[in-house]
Amino acid sequence: MQIQHRWLNWFFLGLLCLIIYAISAENITALDYNRESIINGEYWRLISGNFNHTNIYHLLLNLGALAVIGGLHYRYYNSAAYTGLILLLSIGVGVGILWLSPSTHLYVGLSGILHGIIIVGAVIDVTKKYYSGYVLMIGTIIKVINEQLFNSPVEISQLIEARVLTEAHLYGLVTGLIIAPLYVYLNKKKSA
Repeated sequence: MQIQHRWLNWFFLGLLCLIIYAISAENITALDYNRESIINGEYWRLISGNFNHTNIYHLLLNLGALAVIGGLHYRYYNSAAYTGLILLLSIGVGVGILWLSPSTHLYVGLSGILHGIIIVGAVIDVTKKYYSGYVLMIGTIIKVINEQLFNSPVEISQLIEARVLTEAHLYGLVTGLIIAPLYVYLNKKKSA
């Protein structure tokens, strides 16, 4: 029963993305990250933009990645810890874009959060002496560095009908590294 309960965390995040996508299908600007709107006081967009998507392909790519990551690390989080993780990563990605990417006016997508989830889970893996944690961490860091130097594949941008904001991946990774010690502590406390 515990395993099924923990999968619900991942299911609800996917469901949230589906609902926001459905609500915004006619008007993608309803909940997206919009720099001008945020500066004018619509601060929720720092968070909600992470859950919206440009099209169904974008949504399915992110939900597929979410399912894979969920399969790797679902056991590390209870509902409260998982909700906090998603909220902290959302804020980290949104604020990172706002402060460090001033030329980005619009953004939607879960991929920044996904990079943060991978890193937090990988750090917990490492503390549990799972070698897969090192592979995940090093692989994700190399991927993000490659994206910063060479950008993302053109094919993905064409599929999602938008430029892949690789900076969001970087901000998710960095936020994940910053908050990982908290989640290592929570995981050890839960296991004790």
